[in-house]
Amino acid sequence: MNQTSTKFLLPCLLFGMGLVSPLFAEQHTPKQAPEELSSFGAVGGANVYADLRKGDSSKLVLEKLKKGNFREISIEKPKSLIRCAVKLNNFSYELVCHFENDRLKLCVLEGRKGWQFSFYDEILEPQWINLRQSLVKKYGPKRSHRPLPAIDKVPMNDPGGIITDTWDLEDRLVVIAVQAFELKDCCTNHLIEYTTCLVLVQPK
Repeated sequence: MNQTSTKFLLPCLLFGMGLVSPLFAEQHTPKQAPEELSSFGAVGGANVYADLRKGDSSKLVLEKLKKGNFREISIEKPKSLIRCAVKLNNFSYELVCHFENDRLKLCVLEGRKGWQFSFYDEILEPQWINLRQSLVKKYGPKRSHRPLPAIDKVPMNDPGGIITDTWDLEDRLVVIAVQAFELKDCCTNHLIEYTTCLVLVQPK
């Protein structure tokens, strides 16, 4: 799969599954979380992330997350999602598990979401670098990739954002992306521009 086709695939996966923060959506902020089980599954193995496997029921995923002492676990039944806090190399993220017909279909690791002027350079970029380095170590340097774009080059409210890395592996698609989106402030009623980075792991 080339970079162009992945660019069109990611918005469909994220937007259609409720994983992209839409306009006026509630913001989720990763909290402290255990790190020992936070790892991406190996190529050729059954695990997608930690010990979660494609096809696991939502009940089984909840049991695994609780057994692994993952924190801030929440269920969004209308969107068929389960969220929890995770840590990767001492960086905090949020793991979002998507289900189809009550079977785990894919996992997304979302970074922090911020609006401050310095957030993109001081918070998002280190989280993005951590994701890239972790995935290169896990899946190797051979991939489609590009540098982190300047903040003004990230399209606003585009579900696909900008894809910076793509591993099209034999049994899974792994993508790193950065996004920019607007959220409505509940106090001022003004739209605030946020940015975030994420990893999507889609088993084949």
